[in-house]
Amino acid sequence: MRIQDDFHETYAVVLDGYHSFCIWLDNKNEKWCSSKNVAIDPDAIDEIINRISLPAQVS
Repeated sequence: MRIQDDFHETYAVVLDGYHSFCIWLDNKNEKWCSSKNVAIDPDAIDEIINRISLPAQVS
């Protein structure tokens, strides 16, 4: 879910069995960041970021 943020492209992520957390694009460093206490595998965060970053495909 996209969150209104005047400084970053920010999303709230809600997954079954996990606490919700935020990820955002740090434009200065051109790097995606996540909440510091996220208890989820880093590969899963990468997959979430990939899905957000890729434009939706029309089938």
